[in-house]
Amino acid sequence: MNVLIVDDEPLEIEQLHYLIQEQYPAWNLYGAEDAAQAKRMLEEHSIDLALLDIHLPGESGLDLCVYIKEQYETECIMVTAFEDFQYAKQALQLHVFDYIVKPVISREFYLALEKFVKTFGYLEKVSPSIEKVIQLIHNGYETKLNLKELADKVHMAPNYLSRKFSEEVGMNFQEYVISYRITKAKSLLKQQPGWSIHQVSEKSGFTSLHHFSSTFKKIVQLSPSQYRESLQHD
Repeated sequence: MNVLIVDDEPLEIEQLHYLIQEQYPAWNLYGAEDAAQAKRMLEEHSIDLALLDIHLPGESGLDLCVYIKEQYETECIMVTAFEDFQYAKQALQLHVFDYIVKPVISREFYLALEKFVKTFGYLEKVSPSIEKVIQLIHNGYETKLNLKELADKVHMAPNYLSRKFSEEVGMNFQEYVISYRITKAKSLLKQQPGWSIHQVSEKSGFTSLHHFSSTFKKIVQLSPSQYRESLQHD
């Protein structure tokens, strides 16, 4: 699943990026600060969903939406500070998938994404069995997750589940688990500033502080402490 976020404010792109990763860590996210950058992204990647701000330098988000609708099989959601009915009316005439007003409320945003997922599927190739495994990971990431035990729950052989998971999700089982746990750790570092790194590590499903710290730095390019410190400067 490829998502393009277009906004002339880098912090807005970062916020939407963060919210999406919280719920859908396997999605591929791309950012652009104007229509020209967005068009290059559309040429380079097969984008499934575009989140467009209306007010962009140069070509507006509505004009960009027209271009996208003419050139690609990509759904558009407008994410904008403009509550003006005229803008909403234009967006509806373009058959946008949804229209979200800033400041973005996470619950409303997730409802829009959930509606998109239900309409078009989590991923085009994800089968019900793999979707169930993903849900089991999301519900049990704090505990020790065993591929064989999950395979038993979806009535599949472990080797077959491992192969199918990699084929459908685009990363292997362990990579997905680690990715989701790191996403949760980033959330805890932001939401629980009083927690120790060891507490965050345990609550994210890591049994070793060393493994957590080294994995976090490898993926985020910052240590957990550095990441927490960077949040204080946002």
